[in-house]
Amino acid sequence: MRKKLLTKVDDALYHLLLNNVNIMPMRLVKLIAFFYTDARVRKVYLRKLGVKMGEGTYGNLGFRIVSDDYRTRVFIGKHVSIAPNVVMIACSSANNGKKINEIPYVKEHLWKEDRIVIADDVWIGANVTILPGVSVGECSVIGAGSVVTKKVKPYTIVAGNPARVIRRLNEKE
Repeated sequence: MRKKLLTKVDDALYHLLLNNVNIMPMRLVKLIAFFYTDARVRKVYLRKLGVKMGEGTYGNLGFRIVSDDYRTRVFIGKHVSIAPNVVMIACSSANNGKKINEIPYVKEHLWKEDRIVIADDVWIGANVTILPGVSVGECSVIGAGSVVTKKVKPYTIVAGNPARVIRRLNEKE
């Protein structure tokens, strides 16, 4: 009896979240997008935050997008595996600092906003950070804990901080 009731509550919550994404306050959208247990619901809420995700792609718990204005800057292809606690930073600034943002070097070299593009069939390990302006080619692997600062070519394994090429792959391997 209890299990049946809990299943009904779970089903009702699932439908409530899916049917009300457009009226949710942004704080709730972020909470649901990053931490709700059902990946299908998280994907819908990530779209609300400006993330385009292809078919068969879901981010694990803790997958986060950092962007100041939620314009669409993150494009993720089909069948991308995103492990827990991956962070994609589409906009990097000292948004709570006033003086630091006035320093010319910071404005020109450190403050950055740009697209992040992940091609199809990419495997992103746990605790990876991907910075603005990065594109990752198809069938690439990003090792756990890596910080990706520049373009990753297709069929490449990268790892480290900053991420560097570990090995190139070919389709027959």
